[in-house]
Amino acid sequence: VTIPNALLNVCSLHREQDSDSVVDNASQVLLKQSIYAGGDWMGLSHTLSNNEVLLPEKRVVHERFDVILASETTYTTESCQDTAFLMFKHLKVDIGVGLVATKRFYFGVGGGADSFSQATDKVSESSQSSGLRLIVRTVQSFDTGNANIRDLLEVRLVKE
Repeated sequence: VTIPNALLNVCSLHREQDSDSVVDNASQVLLKQSIYAGGDWMGLSHTLSNNEVLLPEKRVVHERFDVILASETTYTTESCQDTAFLMFKHLKVDIGVGLVATKRFYFGVGGGADSFSQATDKVSESSQSSGLRLIVRTVQSFDTGNANIRDLLEVRLVKE
């Protein structure tokens, strides 16, 4: 579902002002320069760190990325830690952006937006010698009044 949605969004941005050939080119660039992964964050981090990610045309040889998207990955305190660790280890310093779509609370399991923010602080403090820190801010909140509030969080890895 993620890849078709990404393509539709890129195409819709270009269709308003560009020709079909520009849209097709943008789609090809998106597919060639993006990595889509699912599953365990810690396993993915290990795979990225060891340059074990294979794409159809090449092996991924870098560990840090411009953008990392995560959705529903902060449902327990442990998953918050894993997501924070992945952002710390794999966002490009000062220019990378992580976007985390999460519920404000995951009742009974301890996850959510606040737990994720606490996890980023904990990961940053445990890696103090690196001179890097994760910064989290809420980009937008979605509150319908009859369901759990959802937050879109921006994560950046900055030099202290």
